[in-house]
Amino acid sequence: MNDQNKTDLLLIFKLSQGDQLAFKSLFEKYRNQLFTYLYKITKSAETSEEIVLDVFLKMWDGRELAPGIENFNSFLYRVAHNKAIDFLRSVKNNPLMQTELWEAMQEQISGEAADANLMLKNTEDLLNNAIGNLSPQRQKVFILHHHHGFTNDEIAKKLSLSKNTVRNHLFASFEFIRKFVSAGLELVILFCLI
Repeated sequence: MNDQNKTDLLLIFKLSQGDQLAFKSLFEKYRNQLFTYLYKITKSAETSEEIVLDVFLKMWDGRELAPGIENFNSFLYRVAHNKAIDFLRSVKNNPLMQTELWEAMQEQISGEAADANLMLKNTEDLLNNAIGNLSPQRQKVFILHHHHGFTNDEIAKKLSLSKNTVRNHLFASFEFIRKFVSAGLELVILFCLI
């Protein structure tokens, strides 16, 4: 048994004895996890928060039975899941709640689309910045190849270079851009997560 399970078992035992601090500790420990889980199901912050509170209220009311719970984490998620299903069943019979749920889902979808567009824009900026950091000759070769679709032979003739030089420029450009974008994407992803 790991330390987390031991801590939970001790808190559950104290909870069963009516210890409000143990209850608060369990609430603080699991509240955000349950909220996140429920929000994915209900698409409503208010409903998710209500269900979380209801789950913990039921746990407090039935605290004498708490020591019989073998896996507290699973127990909480099962109760929360059942409450979320009850919520969705109630939505089925309530047109106003259906509309609110639909609007919440649309807001989430548009928010995710905005995040994706921002990520795409940042990635494009990063790629353009990487291309801008190539030497002038490599920029020409890269742009002719990727933006205009020229073959290596066509680029060699147009710029009066050997095919090997064109190939070397393209290879070096790809390597530089890959490293530049890779390092920059980590920052873009971190920024988007924040």
